[in-house]
Amino acid sequence: MSSGDPNCGLCRGQRSERWSDLPEIKSHADDGCPYCANMLEGLLWLIPDLEAQFGEDATFRFTGSRGMRVYADPNGSLRDTERNEAVELEYRWFMVDQPQPYETGGDTKAEASFERARGWIGECMGGHKLCGGDGVAVLPTRVLDLGEGLNGDSEEGIKLVETAAGQEGKYISLSHSWGGEHPLTTVTTNLAAHKVGIALADLPQTFRDAVVIARRLGIHYLWIDSLCILQDSASDWEHEASRMASVYRNSWLTVYATASSSPSSGIFRTRQAVWIQADEPEDAETLDILFPEAAKLRQDLRLSLRFKPIHPDFSPYADPLRQVSSLPLLSRAWGYQERLLAPRVLHFGPQELFWECMQTLDCDCGGIKLESQHMGSYLSRNTTAELPPKVSHYAALHVGSASLVKSQKNNASKPSKRHAKLLSRWQELIQEYTHRSLTFSSDRLPAFSGVAAEMLTSLALHAPDSTTTTYHAGIWRDLLPLALLFERGNITQPGRISILDPRPAPSWSWAGVDAPVRFLVDLAGPPAYAKTEISAEVIELVTVPAGEDVRGSVKLGGDASFLVLECPCVVAWACVAPDGYMVPGKAWKRIGDVAKDGKQGPVEGKLGLGSFGFVQREPGQEPLTFVPDVKLCDEKGQWLWEGEGEVVCARVMQVDNTGYWLVLRRLEGTGEVGEVYERIGLAKDYDGSWEGKGARKQREMKKVRIV
Repeated sequence: MSSGDPNCGLCRGQRSERWSDLPEIKSHADDGCPYCANMLEGLLWLIPDLEAQFGEDATFRFTGSRGMRVYADPNGSLRDTERNEAVELEYRWFMVDQPQPYETGGDTKAEASFERARGWIGECMGGHKLCGGDGVAVLPTRVLDLGEGLNGDSEEGIKLVETAAGQEGKYISLSHSWGGEHPLTTVTTNLAAHKVGIALADLPQTFRDAVVIARRLGIHYLWIDSLCILQDSASDWEHEASRMASVYRNSWLTVYATASSSPSSGIFRTRQAVWIQADEPEDAETLDILFPEAAKLRQDLRLSLRFKPIHPDFSPYADPLRQVSSLPLLSRAWGYQERLLAPRVLHFGPQELFWECMQTLDCDCGGIKLESQHMGSYLSRNTTAELPPKVSHYAALHVGSASLVKSQKNNASKPSKRHAKLLSRWQELIQEYTHRSLTFSSDRLPAFSGVAAEMLTSLALHAPDSTTTTYHAGIWRDLLPLALLFERGNITQPGRISILDPRPAPSWSWAGVDAPVRFLVDLAGPPAYAKTEISAEVIELVTVPAGEDVRGSVKLGGDASFLVLECPCVVAWACVAPDGYMVPGKAWKRIGDVAKDGKQGPVEGKLGLGSFGFVQREPGQEPLTFVPDVKLCDEKGQWLWEGEGEVVCARVMQVDNTGYWLVLRRLEGTGEVGEVYERIGLAKDYDGSWEGKGARKQREMKKVRIV
């Protein structure tokens, strides 16, 4: 099919990259080019406010015969406004009598989208053993009753129901982003009223859309966190948070408001695609006689124009923040947990629906389709590289469970490959989870409590005699001291909290770092060929839950939640490299001296690998490479760390030639329990030079209490 009118200067160039603008397209459309006329009509249908949004001189970049981008022109009518992001479109020319490929309708509320969803649901419930069938489950403490037999267009209100113990039914759970808004919630003062009824008009658009979805799928009950948990009751919130795993695990389906940034933004997206036929000109009859071939082309020509489909990146190493503008829920930590816990997830994206279950990944257009996996060789597979997170997650938890139960009857209950796979998956979970954002850093452990409860069940099954199942602020007891060897994942950016801020969890836990983290050693154990020396011994480990959820937040402080290590320790000082870079032969300066000189420290966005280090008493000794967990300077480079910057470096482990040291800062006024420290980062010694003769003289075995 031709990509345009050969007599049109604009159309001739669309096979290769070409730039145009709105006035040029209008001009060619007025001159009778059916291609340009169709394109102009399609653009104004998809983007009705095209001129207001992108300017009268909006520019277009045709990237071949199928793609284009729309840019605002800051030098034209929008020169005094902020430049808009480019919009990507896809187009296709065809004749009316040609066979057409399947294309999504661009309306996630349309019946065609729901037919697609019903197909996925039926296939999953009828053929996926791992996902579970179309049965009832125990209902959550409270659910929204949507009424019997009501269709999606019904304006009938809903009501909140407190279920009886063990009451069963089918319900849909909603996963959504609060987005800084305060939607309608259930609190103690309106609980009775919500039991009587809630008008649909009182619900934010995302909740109203969820009601429509549930009714159109024929499900009687709906669970929404803000309406089914008392938001002004700490005890009720903690109780329900502790049951989050079962709420999402038992749901018939989880509706994921993937493209919604807030309760008011709604779930559905429409007007994402259009099929255009050129309008008849006023002198059509005359043109038909004079130019019959051109008239035939105008009558039969069609344009398929759509916003370019945005597919979520479900790969294990995906950075969700890169798609936060188009798929905001995928960047949220609470949403991550809810997505993993649910057996079936129906995503409502910007242009189409996506499907995730334990065995399949798919979308309406087929662009991210993953066929059902053959898991027979799962134990020998590199799941991190080969499987998306949800499939990998359920494979880790369930594949081989039945055969293991049989083997345990034969007294074969020692930890095995299954146990190692679970620990590796736990490591992946933390690294994936910490790349997501939280409105409140205090939710760092609560928003992970559900997957922790789920993992506990599997660990207890696969290693019943192990202390792995003892959970302490995000860490399993058996994984210490290896689980201490984490650092901020993005080492070029400072942490989100400063050295003066309260922590969301104990400083020795990954949850105490309000930033992405990565582990430097495999939690299932270093490879067999590695030469490993563990220097630290866990003497005591205590965590006290802050509420009812034993895997939620913990009380902080020297006598509440702490870790006591016995390990080699060295007194050192924080220092800064000259000009922020390591320069051979140039002396590093202690931060206390730098602060006294009034010099600024590294500011946000300029924190390099060589910016910080730690030196011992010997002058001229090369420091350790140090990645701080927290910001040591404010946004203007002013030092937040008062004093000389004295620390204690506690040696935890050495793998081959690399030594790992916890960097500890002594807290003032620690009183009865003796000296108490907080972790502020991790340091690495790559070649053992830091432990020279002088260092060994200063090393001493010491018990350190870390909070």
